[in-house]
Amino acid sequence: MSIEQSLTGIGDSCVITRDFTRYDHGYQDKALKYIDYLGALSLALRKFSEYSRTMLASQQLYIYAKWLARYTAYWPELDQLVDRLENSFDEVDQSYVASQSAVDGSWGWQYNEFHHKFDATIVRLHELANEGRAPRYPLHFLEPIATASAMRGYLEKLLVSDIAATGRNQRDEFGSVICCLAQLCFKPSLRRYAQEHVRGIDLDQSYVDAFREFLDEIQNPETGYWGPWYVSDGKTHRYDDLSYTFHIVSYRKGRVGHWSDIIRPTLESRQLEYPQGWLSRGEFNNHNNYDVAKIFRYGWPHMQSAERALAREQIAEMLDWCVGHSLRRDGSFVPDSHFYNSLESCYYFGVSFLDEVGYFQPSKRFWTQQKFPYAPVLQSRIWRKLDEFDAENPSVIAAKWKIGPDATRISASPVNREGLSRMPLLSGDDCATTEEREFEFILRPNNDG
Repeated sequence: MSIEQSLTGIGDSCVITRDFTRYDHGYQDKALKYIDYLGALSLALRKFSEYSRTMLASQQLYIYAKWLARYTAYWPELDQLVDRLENSFDEVDQSYVASQSAVDGSWGWQYNEFHHKFDATIVRLHELANEGRAPRYPLHFLEPIATASAMRGYLEKLLVSDIAATGRNQRDEFGSVICCLAQLCFKPSLRRYAQEHVRGIDLDQSYVDAFREFLDEIQNPETGYWGPWYVSDGKTHRYDDLSYTFHIVSYRKGRVGHWSDIIRPTLESRQLEYPQGWLSRGEFNNHNNYDVAKIFRYGWPHMQSAERALAREQIAEMLDWCVGHSLRRDGSFVPDSHFYNSLESCYYFGVSFLDEVGYFQPSKRFWTQQKFPYAPVLQSRIWRKLDEFDAENPSVIAAKWKIGPDATRISASPVNREGLSRMPLLSGDDCATTEEREFEFILRPNNDG
């Protein structure tokens, strides 16, 4: 595998590789070595997941190491982290990772980077909000974004990467912080919870307004997309990023500007590699397909008839790939360690895509009136596979919520007993509209829809 193939998903790979090589002339060989080795370690983690062993510490260390390998050239730090990851496999009880740190108030026990701690903490805050419990300790680690002015300054620093000078591509951490802040600011139930119970951030209306204004300022007026910026050879380059755009559109529930501009590049980027396009190494991917389907749903009222027809065709193609190639007959999803940090997240995004296009629920089929007679069969089988994982894993909890409680009550029928070698997916004709609930890191249903 070439370095460009390995680095898909982190920006313009040619520019990225060139500037990393300027920082470290041996970059390409070193990056490939670590990426390949971490791929092997991910197989070990997958085996633990298959046997329902909780590996919370190991998973955090793996995420951390994978980020270092893909977004930095900090090799000594990565060497140390790989050693910690390997040693963690012998740690039988890793449940301590589920508790809050008394030192800084985060749930990111194995992380040193702010964005990783923020990400892990948001997951837990959703749980506590649904349980009606306040965090035990103040969230001191949020100091870099504790006020509106601090938040604005922090985001401005993350927006632009100078890889040749720093050896660091800030795309992932900027996107992660944007995603976490969007949840705090734009999900009413979580925002109310944080205002009442979370010590460490001043989340008033001026804070929310400042964050919204920042997002509006960095939106590309020509494409409607959001994405990271890079300084290279004295020039600033801004890139359109599917993941950034999905999260902002999603958490703002479609209340963004430039919709006509957003629709056009989304439709036209079908053959491009992520993050500019939909593909991962030339193939569909349930994560990206979910992002695209969500953008299509929010963009549906803004589409012309010809755009709807093309979007309808593309959704049908993604669905055909999901059920025909990504999903096995027994209800398991084909793992992709290149794209996912865990087997559980692979299941989550597979279920998320099927949920988004209304495969399980006719009321959510905004794009079609077609019927999917085999959907209940797969719904039941996927649920049974999810039951084989650790029930407390956030991705498993979220996937079960999305797939719906009916999955456990589907009775055996002649259709259930049939072998599903290649199921027909599509019948009938076109479009209906619907509303849906949004999820990326939410663990349980809430009042936000």
